[in-house]
Amino acid sequence: MAATIHITQVFQLLFWCACLYSSRLASGADYDEFDFDGLPGVQHEFKIEVPAGGEECFHQKVAEGANLHMSFEVLRGGTERLIDVVIRNPTNFIVEGHYGKPEIVIQHLVEIAGVYTICVDNTFSRMASKLVYVYIITFVPAEWTKYVQEIEDMDMTVSNFTHSISEVQKSLEEAKLHQASSRMNVVKDWYLIMGNNSYIVKWSIAQICVVVCSSVFTVIFVRRLFKIPNVTPSQKPRA
Repeated sequence: MAATIHITQVFQLLFWCACLYSSRLASGADYDEFDFDGLPGVQHEFKIEVPAGGEECFHQKVAEGANLHMSFEVLRGGTERLIDVVIRNPTNFIVEGHYGKPEIVIQHLVEIAGVYTICVDNTFSRMASKLVYVYIITFVPAEWTKYVQEIEDMDMTVSNFTHSISEVQKSLEEAKLHQASSRMNVVKDWYLIMGNNSYIVKWSIAQICVVVCSSVFTVIFVRRLFKIPNVTPSQKPRA
């Protein structure tokens, strides 16, 4: 079980949360740009220990026209585990009051922008403290719809980008296959050229040898045809 969050810690959390978006919600006009960490609403979830005979209050800044949803559930304390919850608007008027219940769910449409006070009351219990689970979420419907549309548009853009990347990847794979095929063809052509070159060189050398031998034989044969001795067979000078 998570550690119990005391009221001082809750105040510190709300203080820092308020500081984060106070620049946007400083005036009434700024509520048209209601934002919290880039989101069109706020959300808190924590546990709070309410002492016996005591009351714990915390504050939440809410934009005009926002939906305020709160859930309270007594986790531990007493036999019946009952609690009172009161919500006051910025004018200190009680807009919601729920008494003597172990579990409370509140849906409230905010008409006045400002800081709302939420009090968890345990004054009727003199003996037992109460551990209360608190869940709060507030958002402007128009801003939320716009935010959802932006998310959908972003998802569509991401999908289109992913599709484009996939097409590019597919084209790159096809280009790689084409390059591999081209390299294989180049190697095949190189071996074919080298084989043809070797064949031509060998036949050229053979033909050169044949031509040289033919030329030598022709020269010798012709010379022998024109070779006439100076004497006759009887050793007489030829006339």
